[in-house]
Amino acid sequence: MMRSATVIFALGVIFGLTLFAFGGEKTNPAVYRSLENSQTARVWIFFIDKGEDTGLQKTLTAQNLTERARKRRLLRNPDGPLVDRFDLPVAGSYLRELREAGIRVQRKSRWLNAVTATVELADLAAIEALPSVKKILPVRRYRNLRPTEMTPYEQPLRKKSGTSTFSYGGSLDQNQLINVVALHDLGLSGAGVTIAMLDAGFNNLGHEAFANLTILHTWDFVNNDPVVEDEPGQAGTGNHGTNTLSTIGGFKEGSLIGPAFGANYLLAKTENTDSESHVEEDNWVAAAEWADSLGADIISSSLGYREMDDPTTDYTSEDMDGNTAIVTIGADIAASRGILVVNSAGNEFEAAPPENSLVAPCDGDSVLAIGATDRNGIRSFFSSTGPSWDGRVKPNVAAMGSSVVVASAGGTNRYSTSSGTSFSCPLTAGAAALLWEYQPALTNMEIIQLLQSTANQANNPDRFLGYGVIDALAAYQNILTNIGDPNPNVARTLELEPAYPNPFNPATTIRYSVYRTAEVRLSVVNLLGQELDVLVEGSKDQGRYIARWEPGDVPSGIYFVVLSAGRESHSRKVVFLK
Repeated sequence: MMRSATVIFALGVIFGLTLFAFGGEKTNPAVYRSLENSQTARVWIFFIDKGEDTGLQKTLTAQNLTERARKRRLLRNPDGPLVDRFDLPVAGSYLRELREAGIRVQRKSRWLNAVTATVELADLAAIEALPSVKKILPVRRYRNLRPTEMTPYEQPLRKKSGTSTFSYGGSLDQNQLINVVALHDLGLSGAGVTIAMLDAGFNNLGHEAFANLTILHTWDFVNNDPVVEDEPGQAGTGNHGTNTLSTIGGFKEGSLIGPAFGANYLLAKTENTDSESHVEEDNWVAAAEWADSLGADIISSSLGYREMDDPTTDYTSEDMDGNTAIVTIGADIAASRGILVVNSAGNEFEAAPPENSLVAPCDGDSVLAIGATDRNGIRSFFSSTGPSWDGRVKPNVAAMGSSVVVASAGGTNRYSTSSGTSFSCPLTAGAAALLWEYQPALTNMEIIQLLQSTANQANNPDRFLGYGVIDALAAYQNILTNIGDPNPNVARTLELEPAYPNPFNPATTIRYSVYRTAEVRLSVVNLLGQELDVLVEGSKDQGRYIARWEPGDVPSGIYFVVLSAGRESHSRKVVFLK
C-alpha cells in the first residue's frame, strides 16, 4: 500500500490546485485537507450493504450471542428482533476486495458497516473504484477530557451521613448530592448490573478501593491485548481510567465509596497517546460493540470528541445535532441494543448562544449527557453547555464534578480529588445501576426519563445543567408511578417515549401512554412535514400502548413520529438506515 516519498512529494506540490479534481464523490473533503498536512490519514470506509446471505448471517449471529447479551435483549426489548442488520458482520467479500487493493484494515465495525484504515492520497482512487464502497470519512482523534485539577487528598473529619450504613469519608458529598446514600441504606449496590468503562489507562488495579470489585473482562483497544494497565513500549498511558473506575465502583470505608460498588465491570482502554493525549473514535465504537457482545447494561464514557489534533477535522456546534459525528451514531446504535449510554458533556466551558460546547457522543438522541456541579449543586465553571444544535436539552442531567474524591495511581492506599465532567458521568451511571438493580425490566430510555423527571430542575430545564442534579432516591420512589414523565406536575393526556431501536432497520417500536380517554393519532412525517404513514388513529382508553413502524421503501434519513390528541402533540426523531 505504501507509495514512495518522491511520489508523495510530487503530489503534494500540486495538491492545492487539484484537490477536488483528484478526488471522487465518495471521499469527504476533510480527508484531503488532512492529507495536505500529512502523508497519511486514518479513514472510515463505509460499505453499501452487508453483502449476500444476510438471513443466514442473522441466524448465525443470534446463535453466537453470549447468554448475558441474549438475556439483556429479551428483557429490555421483548417486542423487537433478537438480532438485526446492525449485528451482522462486515461482508467478507468486501474485506477481500480491500486487501486485494492493497488496503490494510485496522478495525471493523459491524454497527456502522465500516472499517478503518490508514491511507495515502494515491490509495483513495483505488478504494473509490470499488462498487461496494459507499463513502470515505476521516477518523476523528480528540484530546481526552483531562481533569481540570488533581490535588492531594486529606482524610476529612466527617465520615458518615447520620446513621447511614457505610462510612464514606471524603466521598460523602459526591454521593449525598445525588441521594445515593439512601439507596445504599436500602441495600442497593448495583449487584447484577454490568457496567462497561471506556477510558484511558486503568493502572493500579491493586488499589485497596478495588479489593472487592468484580471485573469480568478487560481489553486494550489501542494495543489489542487484554492488559488495560500501562505497559512499557506501548501506546496509551495515563491514570484517567483508574480515577473514573474508583468514582463509580470503589469501596473502602472511611475513604471512598462509589455508587455502584457491587456491580460487575468491563474495562476497555481506548485512549491512544502516540501524539499528545488523544483518543480515536474507532476505538470507542469497537469498545462499545465489545461491551454489547458481553452483555453490558451500561456504558460509562468519560471521553468526548470536538476539537481534534488535526483542526481541519474538528467537529463544530452544528455537528452536535445527534446525527453527524460517527461516534454519536455508534452510541445511539449501542442504545438501540438496550444499553444505557452515559457520557460526559465535556469540559469546554460555556458557549455563547446559539453555539454549544458539547462533545460527541453526548449529543446523541439516546445518550444521557452529564454536566458537572460543585458539592452544593452549582454548575462547575468548566462544564459544557448546550443545547444540541437541533434544540434538544443537553446536558440531560448533572452530578458533582468538582473536587471529586478518587483513588490515586500513586499507591495502593492513596487518594486524590479531581474535577471534570469525567467524574459526574460515572457518578450518574452508578446511580442508574442502582435503579436497574431494583427494577431490571426497565428500559434504558425509562431510566433516562426517570432521572430527568426527578432531577432538581425537571420543570425548568436549561442549557447549563439540563433537567438538573439527579436524585437517585426520588427516581427510585417514582419507578412505579412517574416513569417517563419529565414534567409530572403538568396535566397531560399523552406521553410519547423514544422509539426503540433508533437508528433502526427494518422496523422500530414506539411506546406511548394515554392518561385519559382521547381520540389519538400516531403518524410519521418527513423533514418537510409531509405525512408518510398513519400508525394509530381512533379512541384510546387510559393505558400504555405499543406501535411498530416498518418504512419499507422509504429512503434512509431522518423522520419524526408524531403523537397527538386534540391540541396536544408530541414528536420523536427517528433515523432509518438502509
